[in-house]
Amino acid sequence: MFKSGDSVILYDKKERVYLIHIDTESQFESHLGNISHANIIGLEEGSWIQTTNGHWLLAFKPTKNEFVVNMDRIATVIYPKDSAAIINKANLKSGSRVIEAGSGSGSLTISISEVIGPDGHLYTYDLREDMSQKSQLNLKTILPNSNNVTFKTGDVSHQIDEHEIDAIILDLPEPWEVVDQALNSLKYGGIIISFLPTIIQVSNYVDTLRDCLQFTLIETTELLERSWTVGGRSIRPDHRMTGHTGFITVARKCFVRPDKESK
Repeated sequence: MFKSGDSVILYDKKERVYLIHIDTESQFESHLGNISHANIIGLEEGSWIQTTNGHWLLAFKPTKNEFVVNMDRIATVIYPKDSAAIINKANLKSGSRVIEAGSGSGSLTISISEVIGPDGHLYTYDLREDMSQKSQLNLKTILPNSNNVTFKTGDVSHQIDEHEIDAIILDLPEPWEVVDQALNSLKYGGIIISFLPTIIQVSNYVDTLRDCLQFTLIETTELLERSWTVGGRSIRPDHRMTGHTGFITVARKCFVRPDKESK
């Protein structure tokens, strides 16, 4: 049942989404009417709740996907489709030691924390203290028992404190500035991944990786997601889709190839 302090996702008849955090003294307010949070507390998931204007809203506890897309944010989040690919390409698993930069609003932080489990650890850097605090708040809202993340304020292009790291994930506008620090931080065989919005940034980043001589298997991908409407004889792609969000570039740390070293 819903209790005070829970996050609740409300759907209206047009499947518009409203994410709220309920307590006994507050109420949900919208153009559809109001709902006292006290009327939600004690109900079971999947309940219908009527607003003061007579509209019915459907209530659930949010999935991680719903929470990340609708959570309070300062910066644009990494969408779940991209988070899943990043985690897979970074080979993250229980026990992994990971660096993330920057923390942003915490969408990727949440996914990494869950995947690496209590035996792993995530060190997440951001230049801005308010970003770091927002990421920490969102993590604790959806994963209140998580204790495997260290939030740090700092510039990873100047210093990364950790060593023998399994994976480094960069959500930064100029990841090529971080390559030298990342090289020192990663273990051999470790993976570095960047998430970038433009192909020009990708080109600059890949050139820097290649010049380093200790990164190999460099690969760039773009993910598109298209939903469909299925109803009776009307089966078609939706008019809207999650098109381009960014390019994922992955590389792996290796020793310098002998014939390159001798030149």
